[in-house]
Amino acid sequence: MMQLLTTSNPKIQKGVKRGYFTTIQHFAPSKLSGTNVCPDATPECIRFCLNKAGRGGIFKAGEKTNVIQEARKRRTRFFNNDIVGYHSKLLKEITAHVKRANKLGLKPCVRLNGTSDLSWEDGFAPLFWRFADVQFYDYTKSFDRMMRFLKGPWPTKNYHLTFSRSELNDAECNKVLDAGGSVAVVFESVPHVFRGRAVYDGDTDDLRFLDPPGSWVGLKAKGKLARELSSFKITTYGGWK
Repeated sequence: MMQLLTTSNPKIQKGVKRGYFTTIQHFAPSKLSGTNVCPDATPECIRFCLNKAGRGGIFKAGEKTNVIQEARKRRTRFFNNDIVGYHSKLLKEITAHVKRANKLGLKPCVRLNGTSDLSWEDGFAPLFWRFADVQFYDYTKSFDRMMRFLKGPWPTKNYHLTFSRSELNDAECNKVLDAGGSVAVVFESVPHVFRGRAVYDGDTDDLRFLDPPGSWVGLKAKGKLARELSSFKITTYGGWK
C-alpha cells in the first residue's frame, strides 16, 4: 500500500527535542511526474533540488532512478488522478500520526510540501479545520501566496508559510520581511546578521512556525550546492556582517 507521509526525514526529526513530531510528504518535484507541482520553481531551484538528497539520490550503477524516486512519482500521480482516494488516504494517515504523537507526548505537525509547492489552502482548507490541533507548515516560492498568508485572506490559523529565496526574488524577499514574514535563504556560511536583519539558524530543526517574524532563516548549502557556484546561495555578504 502506498504511504503518503513519512517521519524518517532527518531534518524533521530534530523537532522532537522541542516537543514536536512532524510527518512530511514528498512528491516528485517540478515536472518529474508529468505534472508541475512546483509552479514557481526557478532554474537554479530545479538544478539543486533536495529531491535527490540523502537516500533519494543513491542510484545503482547505470541507473537513473531508484525506489524512492519512483514512489514519489506514483504518489504525485495518485494525487493528480484520484483526488477522492488521495484525500481519504491522507485523512487516515494524519489521524494515525496524531495518535502516535499523542502517545509520545509530542505536538503533531504536518508538512505537505516536502518537495513540492502546492497551494493546499485553496482546495484543502477543510483539512486544516478538521485537524485544528495539528500545526501544518511549508516553505513557498510563491510571493502572492506568501503575502496572502501574511495579510489575508488566509483560511486557517494552523497553516504557516515561510518564503524561500531564489536567485530571482531578492526584491520580493525584502517585501516579505517588511510585512513581518520570515525568509529562508541558503548561505555558503550562515552569518548572524544579513542585510541588517537577524539570521535564525534553520538547520537546528525544521519548525519554521517558531521562528521570529521578520527574520532570515539561514540554511547552510549542502551537497551539490555546497560544491558548485550558484546565485541560489549567498557566498558574500556585501559588507554586511
